[in-house]
Parts: sequence; structure tokens; C-alpha cells
Amino acid sequence: MAIGVLMVYSASSTRAGIAYQDSEFFLWRQLTWALLGLATLFLTMRANHRNLEQWARPALIVSLVLLAAVLVPGFGHSTKGAQRWFRVGPMSLQPSELVKLTIVVWLALHLSRASDRLADWKRGILPAAGPLAIAALLVIVEPDLGTALFLAAVGAAMMLVGGVPVRRLALLSLAAIPVVIWQVVRRWDVVVHRFSVFGGSGDGGEMNHQVKQSLIALGSGGVFGRGIGAGMQKLLYLPEAHTDFILPVIGEELGFVGSALVVVLFAAFVVCGMRVVIGAARRDRFGFLLAFGWVFCIGLQAAGNIAVVTGSVPTKGIALPFLSLGGSSLVVLCASLGLLYSIAARHDAETAAERPAAAPSPGMVPA
Repeated sequence: MAIGVLMVYSASSTRAGIAYQDSEFFLWRQLTWALLGLATLFLTMRANHRNLEQWARPALIVSLVLLAAVLVPGFGHSTKGAQRWFRVGPMSLQPSELVKLTIVVWLALHLSRASDRLADWKRGILPAAGPLAIAALLVIVEPDLGTALFLAAVGAAMMLVGGVPVRRLALLSLAAIPVVIWQVVRRWDVVVHRFSVFGGSGDGGEMNHQVKQSLIALGSGGVFGRGIGAGMQKLLYLPEAHTDFILPVIGEELGFVGSALVVVLFAAFVVCGMRVVIGAARRDRFGFLLAFGWVFCIGLQAAGNIAVVTGSVPTKGIALPFLSLGGSSLVVLCASLGLLYSIAARHDAETAAERPAAAPSPGMVPA
């Protein structure tokens, strides 16, 4: 988060100065959200994650209602043809970020309670897949196919780990194929443009401009970078430099070393997170599924962003967790981290309580 605040300021100062006559506009905005995120983190660290069981259903319903409400004309805020945000003064709220949190909680609750009937369509599979499908369809309408596919991937992974038979999951995936085909046909020009990152398509077969500038930024940083604030691509050459494409700015200004540090930090998070997941699996199925869902969600989002900015997959609006500009995303991530810590702390406390008291030494006299 500290790296994110610093690099958001570096990446956005020129754009903010032109648009708002204040080069520190996005810095103070991100710093405010970071402080709110830290407060959320410390609150959720001290919470009992099992209390989420009673709030899972109401929270999911509220998040789905907000996801539907953002599509109402004049109610949701539209930017670049996408209607995904609520605007509250200078701040914005993206309901799809909240849905990532609530859908994981709901799936963890249902899969833990219905562990003995997960092969049953009516009582086991549909209560898990239904809310996930509704959320994905609402996100597609925004339109945001990338986030919809992301939610589907997280849901499928949780259901697979939770015990849903593979054949049932395969049949569920077949039901999603018509929706994907509909979106591809409906937005064919967008699909062709985004796949131009691989060359051979688009105008003159040229690479997608955004990814091309991203690769220039990553390559021009060398080993140690140009220095913080000395990058050139953020000077309106690289679109979305302070949001989805913040990693190339890090690569240009901090070089390969800075980029590698970010990748290593995410890898370390996933490794430590999976240790929490494995520890919780021994005694707490609900905590195990919660921890797995959040670790998988953050790890997949980070991997997806890195793949996009390096031209490894077609371009899509995927923010880099903890680093990209974004308020609701940062607060939700901090809430997830705090609850992940809570799961780990509870497991450690229960493990310590179960250890037998150390036997007294032979020469010691009992009190």
C-alpha cells in the first residue's frame, strides 16, 4: 500500500495538474482511502470471522441490490461508456468490488453447511451458482466482461475446493458459453482490438496502443530505473498510468528491481496465505473456504493485471491490488486481509490451547 500511494502520486501528478490544477489531487485521494483501509484492517483483524455466518446472506443481497442500482440511468455514474460507480462527492464506490467480498463469504458459508449434499443440484449446487450467476450477469451489463469472468473463476475454484463434483462444474460451465458468445458477437470490434496485443489484427496489425506503451515503459527502466518521478510514459503517453497500468510506471522508474519486488511481494502473500488456508483446513471448514477464496481472489487479480500489462493476455480493466488508484477496492482488500489474519490468529490460539503442558524437569519439585 505504501508503494501504491507513492507510485500513484508519481503516475498521476501530470494528469491531475492538467485536469484539476492540483498535481496532488490523486495523492490525497489515495492516501485518504489508504487510511480508511488501514482502519478497516485493524477492525477486522480483531473480529471473529465466524460472526460472518449470520451476515453472509444479508450482505450478499445488499451487494447485489447495489450492483443492480448502479445500472439505473441517472443513479449510477458512467465513465468511458461503462456504468460501474456511485459518485459521492469526490469519492466513488464500485459495487462490483463489494460483490467480490460478499460472494466469497456466501460461497464459504453454503459450501461448509451443505458439505454432505454438494452433488445435489437443488440443495447443493444451485444455491451456490445462482447468486454467482446473477452477480456475473449484472456486471456484464455494466459492461465489464473481465470482472464477470473473474467472479466466475473465483466461484468455480471455491466450489471445486469445497467439494462440488467436477462433472457438475463442467455442466455449469456449459451454461455460461452462450453468454460469452453473446458478448463476443455484441462487442466484436472491442474483442478484435484487444486481441491485437498479439499482433496480426486491428488497424495495420499493430499492437494495442496501451500495451505497446506499457512495454516501452517496462523496457526503458532497465535494471534500476530512471528514478522516482523521472518516468516519461506517464506524461500522457500511457493511458490509465495511475490505475490499471501502474506496474509499467513502477518498471520505468524503479526498473526491473522495483517490478520484481512487487511480483515477489504478491508471491509471498500467496505463499503465506496458503499456509493460513492449510492451517484452517484442519479444524474450521468455513474459515478454510473463506481464506482460500480471498487468497485466490487477490492472487488471481494480481496475476491477471501483470499478464495484461506485459502483453501476455488481451487487455482488460483489471486493477493491481493495493497499488492501483481505487478507494472501494482498497477498503475491500483491507477487510479481506484483516479477516484472513483473524482466521490465522484463531487457528494459532486453538492450536496453542490444545498443546499438552510441558512435563516438569526431574529435579524440579511441584508447587
